[in-house]
Amino acid sequence: MDEWVTLALANNPEIRAARAELDAAAARVRQAALRPNPMLELGGQKAISPDNNLSIGVTVPLDLNGRKDGRVGVAEREVEVRRAQAADRERRLRADVRTKAGDVLAARRTLAVTDELLQANRDALSLVEARVRQGAAPSLEANLMRVEVARLDAGRVMQANRADVALLQLKALAGASPDEPLTVGGELSSPPAAPGSLGALASAIDQRPDVRAARADVAVAQAKVRKEQAEGRWDASVSVGYQRQDFGFNLKGVTDSGSTRQIQDVFHYFGAGITVMLPVRNRNEGNIAAAGAEATAAERRREFSELIARQEVAAALAQYEAARRTVELYERGVRGIARANLDVVRRSYGLGRGTLLDVIAEQRRYIEVENGYTDVLRQAWDASVEVERAIGEPAR
Repeated sequence: MDEWVTLALANNPEIRAARAELDAAAARVRQAALRPNPMLELGGQKAISPDNNLSIGVTVPLDLNGRKDGRVGVAEREVEVRRAQAADRERRLRADVRTKAGDVLAARRTLAVTDELLQANRDALSLVEARVRQGAAPSLEANLMRVEVARLDAGRVMQANRADVALLQLKALAGASPDEPLTVGGELSSPPAAPGSLGALASAIDQRPDVRAARADVAVAQAKVRKEQAEGRWDASVSVGYQRQDFGFNLKGVTDSGSTRQIQDVFHYFGAGITVMLPVRNRNEGNIAAAGAEATAAERRREFSELIARQEVAAALAQYEAARRTVELYERGVRGIARANLDVVRRSYGLGRGTLLDVIAEQRRYIEVENGYTDVLRQAWDASVEVERAIGEPAR
C-alpha cells in the first residue's frame, strides 16, 4: 500500500500541477523583491532656424514606505498557502488510493470465497452425477447442482470484473498506464487501533493541511492589509538629466581678433530633481478597507475549517470503533459457526442423512456470512482511511 501511495504522489497529474503552482508562487516572491525599473527619457527639438536641443534624463522610483516589504510579505504568505494546498491534495490522494485499494482487496476476497465454493460445488457435482448414474440419487439433484455451479460461475465473472475495474481506477490515481503490470499486495484484514480521540483532535488541528492553508489565508489577508497601507503613503522618484542646446541669432558679432562670425553657440546643462507623490486626495482607503474585510472573512473561514476538522475527526473515530466492534463479532461468533454448519450439512448429505437442498441453502447462508464479513472488513478499512484523512496521518 505504501508503494502505491508513493507512486501516486510521484506521478499523479493533479499533484504535479499543485507542485508547479507552488513553484510559480516561489517565482512571484522573487519578482516581488525586485525594485521598480528606472525610466530613461530622451527628447529633442529642432527649430526652423539652426537652433536645436537634445535632452537625456533618468528617473528612479524610490519605492519608499514599506512598499517592497508589503509586496514580498504577500508573495511569501501565498507560497505558504500553495504549500499547504499541495499537502492537502496529497493527503486526499493518499486516502483515495487506500480507498480504491480497499475496493480491489474486497473484490479479490469475495472472488477467493467464490472460487473456493465453486471448486467445492464442482467436486460435489461430479459426486452427484456419479450417484445419479448409479441410481442412488434422482437426476433432479444433478440439475440443482449444475444450476448452483453455473450461478457461482456467473458471480465469479462479475467479481473478477469488479476487481479488474477497481485496479484500473487505482492505476489512474497513481498516474500509471492501464497496461502496466501492477497489482495490490496484501489482503483485506482487521485494521489497526485508532489513535485516542483527544490526541487525534489535537493532531488534526495542528497537522491537517487544509487547516494550515486556512491559517495561511489569514496571513495573506493580513499581509495585503499592510501592503495596501504602504501603497497609501507618500512616495518619491529621483531624476537626473543632461541637456545640450545649440542656440543663436541671425546676426554676426565681432570676435576678439576683430573678425566677424555668426552669433551661435552650444550650451550644456546638467540637472537633478525629486518628484514626491503626496497622498492628499487618495490614501488608498478603499483598498485598505477591502483588504481588512478580506482578512475578517479569512479569519471566519479559518474558524470554520477548524470546526469541520474537529467534526470530521469525531465522526471518523466513531465510525471506526463501530466497524472494529462489528469485525470482532464476525470473527468471534459468526464466521466459525457458519463454516462448521456448512461442513456438518455437507457430511450429513454425504452420509445420506440430508438433502441437496439443505446443502445449497446452508451454502448460500455461508456465502451471505462471508460477503457480510467482507462488507464489514471493507467498512473498517474505509473507516481507517477516513481516520487518516481526517487526522492527516495514518492510524497506527
